Amino acid sequence: MKIDIIGSTFSSRLTEFRNFPYDVNIFVSGQSFLSLLSKSYPVSMKDINTSDIVEISTAHRDLNKANLAKLQESRSEVLMIDLLSELNPLVKYNGSYFNRESFELIDEKIEYEDLRKIDQFKALKKHLDKIIELTSFYEQIILLNVTPGNEHDDFIKGMYELLYNSIGNKLVISADNTNIKDIFNAPIEAYDSIVQQLRKFNSDNYENQLLFDEKLEDDILSVYMNYIEPRHYVYELYKDGHPYKKSHKTDSRYCQFKLDEGGKYRIRVTPDTESVKPRFSQTYEYQPGNISKNGHIAEYAEMPGKTGEWMLLLILAHMNIKGIVGNPYKYPEGFKDLNVYQEEEMTAPYIKREELIELSLSLLEDMPKKELTDFVNQNQQVITQASSGIQNYINFLQQ
Repeated sequence: MKIDIIGSTFSSRLTEFRNFPYDVNIFVSGQSFLSLLSKSYPVSMKDINTSDIVEISTAHRDLNKANLAKLQESRSEVLMIDLLSELNPLVKYNGSYFNRESFELIDEKIEYEDLRKIDQFKALKKHLDKIIELTSFYEQIILLNVTPGNEHDDFIKGMYELLYNSIGNKLVISADNTNIKDIFNAPIEAYDSIVQQLRKFNSDNYENQLLFDEKLEDDILSVYMNYIEPRHYVYELYKDGHPYKKSHKTDSRYCQFKLDEGGKYRIRVTPDTESVKPRFSQTYEYQPGNISKNGHIAEYAEMPGKTGEWMLLLILAHMNIKGIVGNPYKYPEGFKDLNVYQEEEMTAPYIKREELIELSLSLLEDMPKKELTDFVNQNQQVITQASSGIQNYINFLQQ
């Protein structure tokens, strides 16, 4: 089966494995979607000022926009996408987008505009319909959920979610980059794990396997079925080895369970066909009170109203919060030395306003009495703005 790839050196490394299960037809590497979909800035190879053949090839394709037409005319059945090339610094020139390095490699001086990552994200949302149109040419879209393991993780996660929520005929593979500092220099086991999953997608008994992507995010344990054809499933949540919750029979490829108590959880998936055996997810240990995103503690929180400001102060005192989601025009100098961002600016996951109360009460109940008393004394004025019920409960905890 033939495959086209829009990716980076990460996905290129996958294709080097002897047991990579597809025939690579077109590989678009080092180019963002915005650049891929833009109008060209025609140059010849001799105009590119470098002796590195890879740099020449990448810049030439980026400037001349030669890849899009090839993809549109391709007869490959599968398109695989990894988003790590979105990390390349982009510039905007005459309404089109290019890798900044491409312009730096030509002698002609060009006045271009550097693009911030938040602006790149907003521009991608505006071009999302073109991306979906491109993916519609393929029978299957394989989305690689892989992050670089640096300050751009939230940006890549945000772009991944855009595609994940918009593409229907997708299969999903989440790369485990736990304890990997540089995903581009990941150990061979990380690549091999993905290749093994790709082999299952392209195996002769694909229809008789029960393949799914799974994750625990915050208090949500979910599975996504990697099978595009119609099929019905029953999803059952197990807690500490015993059945706990169960879904109705459904044709949905996605199921999530909200975890309300601490414990060890896993999901059992049962298809409506005897030819495919039921399968369990991995076991995940969940502890309430930890608002996390993909295994990491959330680093942003939404600004509550005046009556809930005490909750934000409590969370700031106990968690490593890097910024606040709210009205930056109301707090032009920030809040408690933290920047305030508009909701539409956020690509990173954050603690929502409605989640603050549960988390705050959990923190209050776990605080030693002396620490609680110190917090109350330091924030007495703010606490008086809370509801009488909350004030009474805080007083009760101090007794």
